[in-house]
Parts: sequence; C-alpha cells; structure tokens
Amino acid sequence: MLLSLLPRLSSLGSHWSSDEVLWLDRSSDFMSAVKRGDFSETRIAYHPGVPTMWLAGLRTFFTPPGTDVENLAAARWFIGLFVSACLVLSIFFLYQLFGRWVAFASFACLSTSPFFLAQTRRVHTDALATIFLLLTVLVFLIYCQHRDQRRYLILSGMSFGLAILSKSYALILLPWLPVCLFLIRENRIGGFWKQLCEILIFFSVTVLTVVSVWPVFWSPWMVLLSLSLFGVNVLLLREMKKGRVNPYLLIFFGSVLVLVSLSIIKTVGLVFESVHWAVTTPHEVEHFFLGKVVNDPGWLFYPFVLTIKSTPLMLPLAIVGCILLWRHRKHTEETTRHFKTGLVLVIGIVLFTVCLSATSKKFSRYLLPAFALLEILAGIGLVEGLKWIYVSLGSRFGTQAIARYKKAVVVLACVFFFSIQVLPVCALHPYYGTYYNLCWKATDITKIITVGDASGLDIASKYLNRKPKAYRLIVQVSPLVTEFVRHYFVGIAYPSDVKLLNATPDYEVVYIRDSQIGRVPETGTRNGELETVITLNGIEHVWIYRIPKVETP
Repeated sequence: MLLSLLPRLSSLGSHWSSDEVLWLDRSSDFMSAVKRGDFSETRIAYHPGVPTMWLAGLRTFFTPPGTDVENLAAARWFIGLFVSACLVLSIFFLYQLFGRWVAFASFACLSTSPFFLAQTRRVHTDALATIFLLLTVLVFLIYCQHRDQRRYLILSGMSFGLAILSKSYALILLPWLPVCLFLIRENRIGGFWKQLCEILIFFSVTVLTVVSVWPVFWSPWMVLLSLSLFGVNVLLLREMKKGRVNPYLLIFFGSVLVLVSLSIIKTVGLVFESVHWAVTTPHEVEHFFLGKVVNDPGWLFYPFVLTIKSTPLMLPLAIVGCILLWRHRKHTEETTRHFKTGLVLVIGIVLFTVCLSATSKKFSRYLLPAFALLEILAGIGLVEGLKWIYVSLGSRFGTQAIARYKKAVVVLACVFFFSIQVLPVCALHPYYGTYYNLCWKATDITKIITVGDASGLDIASKYLNRKPKAYRLIVQVSPLVTEFVRHYFVGIAYPSDVKLLNATPDYEVVYIRDSQIGRVPETGTRNGELETVITLNGIEHVWIYRIPKVETP
C-alpha cells in the first residue's frame, strides 16, 4: 500500500495538465446537482466519467469551491487513494491466478509503471477506467477457472459497469468475454442454457451497477425496473446453485434485461451519439508524429506509444513470459491453466490496440488498459525467467551446487529490476509523464511523437515569480497552455493570439508541444533573448524569453 501511495499522494499540486480544469468544473457541477436532488443534471460528459466526478467531487466537502491548486490537489488525493487501494486488491486476485511471486512481481511492475503512474495523478478518466478494466479481467479469469464461485462473476460485472461509467472505450472488452469463457472452461461445465445464463448474469450486474452509481437513473420507473432485474437475477443464481437452469425463467430474465437496457439508452441517448462523434472525428488540436503535424496519426501511433512510454523491461519480459508459458503449457494442469490465462491477456492487449487504432481520435493515454495487461505479463516473465535460469544452471552444474547461490541470484535480479524499472521512474517525481523508454534517445523522441503534458510550466512560473516585482510582470504564453501558467504565476499571463493595448510583454514562455505542432517557432515569436530553459528527463520542455523593451524617442 505504501509503495502504491507514496508516488501518488505526494506533490499533488505540481504541474496542471490538460482537461483537469474541465473535470474539476464537471465534478463540482455533478456534486451540486446531487446535493440539490436534480439528478437529471448529472449527465454532463459523454465519457461519461461518473467515477471521476464522484471521487473528484468529494473534495467539495473539504475545500472551498473553486478551480485552483488546492482543489486540484484534493481531487488528485481522492483519486490516487482509490487507485492505490484497487492496486492492492489486484494482488489478491493475481495471487489466486498465478501464485504469490507472480502477484508481487506484477504489482511491482504495475505500481511503478511510469505511464500508468502519471495518469493516476491526474483528474481524468483513463486511470480509473484502466483499474476497473484490470479488475474486471482478473476477476473474470478467476471465475472462468472456478465456475462454482459465482461471487467472482458478480464482482467482475460490477467492475465492468464502473469501467463503462469511467470511459466508453471499456466496451471494447465485450468481445473478449466470450473468448475467455471458451478458452478457459472446466470440462464439467457445459450446456448452452448455463453458458447463456452466465453471460446474462454478468450483463445484468453491469447494468445494475450503472443504474446504481449514475444518479441520472435515480427515478421511480428505473428503480422499479432495476428491482425486477435484481429479483430475477437472484432467482437465476439459486437455480444455478441447484445445478439446473429453467429456460423460461432465462427468457423472462433476458426480456427484463433488454427492457432495462433500452430505458438506459433512452435516458442517455445523447451520450451514445457523442461517443460516435468522438470515435469518428479527429482531435481539433494537431498531433506531432513521425516528423509531421497531423490530426489523425494513423495505425502506427499506438505501436510507437507502446515502445516509447514503456520501461526497457516491460516488453522484453512480457515476450519472455509468453514464450515460457508456451513452452511449459503441457507440463502440468497448472501450467496449462497459466498458459491459457496468458493467452487471453494477449488477446485483450491486441483487441484494445487494434480497436483504438481504428478510431480517428487518438491519445497515448487511451492505450493505458493494454499497458496494465502487459505489466502483468512482464511480472510473469520476470518470475518464469528466473525459474528457467535456475533450472538451466542446475541441469548444467548440479542442483545442489546452484541451490547455494539461489538467494544471491534472486537478490541480484531484484537489484537489477530496481535499477532499471523503479529508480529511473522515481527520479522523475512528480513529472512521471516525461518518462520515455531508456532505449530511445531524447533527440529521437522529440522527432517522433508529441512530448509533454504541461510538465515544466509550473517550474517556469515559479522561476518568474522569483523576479523583482513579479506581480507586475506581463508574460505571453501559447493559447494551449495559458491556463496552466496562470494557476502558478503571480503576474499577468495572456495568450499570444490576444493583442494587448498600451502594454508590451516582459517575457514569453514557449512550450515544446506548441513548437512541435508549429504554433510558435522555437526561437520565440518576438525574437526575444533566451533567458533560461526548463529541462525534464533530458528533454527541453519550456523556453523562457526576455522581451527587450523598445525605447520610444
């Protein structure tokens, strides 16, 4: 818990990133509507981002209303605490799937994954959607291996409902569910009606979760339908416990589920229309990708994100894990089960990568669920790789001779893992979003993909705040990042597309993303004198130019 909490709950007021102002405002409006009992007004975003608004909205009970650094830190605190608790919970499920060593190794990879860590420190939707999808996958895999323990089916349905409420791309997981049921099944479990019953129970729990958590559905009609669905659900679970399924009850259950689903679609129909628009429409702010400025970076974007945003060990260890699971798939019943589990994880990664690549709107953070699954495979690769090395050396030099050095080998492996995986990430605190794979050169990164998510602008603002009479300084900033500077700078910051009357700026702040997409030249729009550069992780992120005063005769 400490390993999870420390990087997520410290320095929470640092660098304001994109869309956090939007989600702070949305969470305030959401909680205000709940407090007033005006539940129809809680339909605010098409994401729909409901868990984000719940967690970020909790700050309104402890901080004065507003959109400032204090509110940002409070909202980040609630989100970070919740994600950390869910990460610790994932250890329990990973332990049941793979044993203790894979559970701890996967947790170490997950909790220190720089890409995931950076997103869990934002007031946004992707980190919460990822953690709910991860729990859905893990719990559903446990259920597929233990069909008699239906509490896991219910828990996975609840988690999937929360994932859908967090981000609409969670629906990508739907095709994965029947594949998982087909690949991981017990021989004694069969029958069309029983399989259909399992799927319907999963979706009914998902629907009940959506209806319960999103206040827009808190109406008498929807409550009546939900109670009917819940009652039939309980009857079906009792039938399954007795080892039989009544087809007529199942048909009635399916009809109630369809009725509730249609009512949900009718209530939030505009959300589905907005999702279609988001999928088919490129983002209005351009991307910089492979040396070009484009709105849609195309199919190569996410493969590059996987290699650039991952640690040097993630992909190699994930590949090693897949290879070793394949080699040992027929050794025992346990290794066969582990291989099938790893296979469905790979299918989930491919499914998310391909489906997201097919959309027009692309951001690297959208691929976060694939990163979480890859970190689990990396944990498997770390443990299985050490086992393979131990067995190989034992067969060559003798098991007794190698056993004396077993602890030393494990310690060396942990030190190596800490040096490559953990230490470089911790060194960037709190600017984890600036991390890139150490196998790449910094100069290559800036020529391939958009860099920065407002990191360094707070440092630039604090630098300017130390100037004499800083409150009187006028600073020109790009329209994309003006709001991020204003939250930290004590003087006047204005966007460069606005003309000032009877005043000239004292400084100009140029951000790397503006330079990459051609919004401003790197040398400054007013040909000012470069005073200082803010460098993070070896990449220049912010340039501060001093504008010489022109003396009038």
